[in-house]
Amino acid sequence: MKSALGFTLALLAVLAVKTAAAAVQFSYAEEWQMWKTQHGKSYGSVREELERHLVWLANREYINAHNQNSHIFGFTLAINHLGDITDAEYNEMYMTYRPGGTKSTTIHDASQYSGNLPESVDWRTNNAVTSIKDQGQCGASYAFSAVGALEGANALATGTLTSLSEQNIIDCSIPYGNHGCKGGNMYDAFLYMVANDGIDTTDSYPYKAKQMSCSYIESGRGATTSGSVAIESGNENDLQSAVAYIGPVAVAVDAQSNAFRYYSGGVYSSTQCSSSTLTHAMVVTGYGTYSGTPYYLVKNSFGKNWGMDGYILMARNKYNQCGIASDASYPTL
Repeated sequence: MKSALGFTLALLAVLAVKTAAAAVQFSYAEEWQMWKTQHGKSYGSVREELERHLVWLANREYINAHNQNSHIFGFTLAINHLGDITDAEYNEMYMTYRPGGTKSTTIHDASQYSGNLPESVDWRTNNAVTSIKDQGQCGASYAFSAVGALEGANALATGTLTSLSEQNIIDCSIPYGNHGCKGGNMYDAFLYMVANDGIDTTDSYPYKAKQMSCSYIESGRGATTSGSVAIESGNENDLQSAVAYIGPVAVAVDAQSNAFRYYSGGVYSSTQCSSSTLTHAMVVTGYGTYSGTPYYLVKNSFGKNWGMDGYILMARNKYNQCGIASDASYPTL
């Protein structure tokens, strides 16, 4: 009798949820469903889905308004996998770069490279850039930035491109000043790599998107570094020189704006970003000119569904746009 009653109550509960779901009217329902499917989104309750849907609608409206004037801005936006989180959640999860750290006293000397700089550079064509990675909800862009620069340096030195472990940095560089998934900077990541005599490969130390205990194993080591070199703060000529003649360079930018968050194409520049408030780290993997506008080719760690298959073209020689040259560095082998 009790089991029959329990079954009946459970059935009524399921019917109540289905009835509630049917009663909720989602705007742009087909588009919403397609977006959820594309990005693997699911929610624990009808109420949670409705709340996320309302956030998505507001972000969708912002994106559409921007794109109506994209010819003025010079770049377009798209509703990517970040479309259902609030501004506060975005900042808390992703804007975790912490400037400072034990900076290198060695400064990049552009004068040693004679002649004019190449008009364009793309280190992907030299097999010096690994595929786009996704940091997930772990605020460790600093690890992806430092590792990306080391992957490039190691590939150019050895002729072999090896994916290196961001998880190794997240778990093990805390004694050197970083904070796991709560943020950090590339200098302290490089400091750990030097002290540890390298880091593991991704295969030997896979990514977990959360802080774990340090599990470095020497047999899994994929690359070593002897130190790092800093770019003179704000000097875009030196940044361009380093990208041209050294390889991929770790940088930090102000990425707080919704325009950055939903970037999808074109050369990004914004009057709302700061050259001193740096919030997110990436890797400059090249530069060039797009429709007459100079840009840096920058690799992000938001997955391939963000930007131009994971990349962004950021304005070059435009008053140190978003601080791209404010805190740049690269490792030495």
